Amino acid sequence: MNRTWILASVWASLTVVSAGAAWAQQAADSHEQHKMAANAGQDPHAAHRAAMNKPRYTVKDAEYDVPDVELLDESGAQVSLRAFLASERPVALNFIFTTCTTICPVMTVTFAQMQRELGDAADKVQLVSVSIDPEYDRPDVLKAYAEQFHAGANWTFLTGDSNDIAQVLRSFDSYTGSKMNHQPLTLLKKPGSPSWVRIDGLANGESLAQEVTARLLN
Repeated sequence: MNRTWILASVWASLTVVSAGAAWAQQAADSHEQHKMAANAGQDPHAAHRAAMNKPRYTVKDAEYDVPDVELLDESGAQVSLRAFLASERPVALNFIFTTCTTICPVMTVTFAQMQRELGDAADKVQLVSVSIDPEYDRPDVLKAYAEQFHAGANWTFLTGDSNDIAQVLRSFDSYTGSKMNHQPLTLLKKPGSPSWVRIDGLANGESLAQEVTARLLN
């Protein structure tokens, strides 16, 4: 491994982390965040901060019935979720919302880091991030968010009707009733497999790349 490659890798990591920090700062200044922070003097991100303090993640296999709903990607194009997730490529999916300033930027940076860890194999995996705040996270917002994190062509951001998003969350056993209570979750699926690999907790990019390699690419 030569010194030039190492420096380039470190620079890429710092660039993505800086983008995440910048987006988090913008989100923190948004009207919605100010409104939530004012509620009874409580920390609106208490559940997220608790999740960040958990040192481990858990992995298990699970089967889910993906709902047949039409969502919108970051360019505004309609996407049939069931057909999209039945891709011939391995899928890695998570749930985020753009005004989150705690676990969501971390999860998004982690996906970016995972891609770098995968190297040439990264293009074989379809990344999907579904917004759990569809009222605010319309396609133009998701597009800007994707650009902040330098998302590649194989990384799709989805939003849609609030009832459809709630149905998706319930289908993947991740509905908490409030975006402020949502927990870090990554779902992996191998083409043709009836089951998903469910990763609960904040796994880092290296760990996710290892899980993807072992469970999806081998």
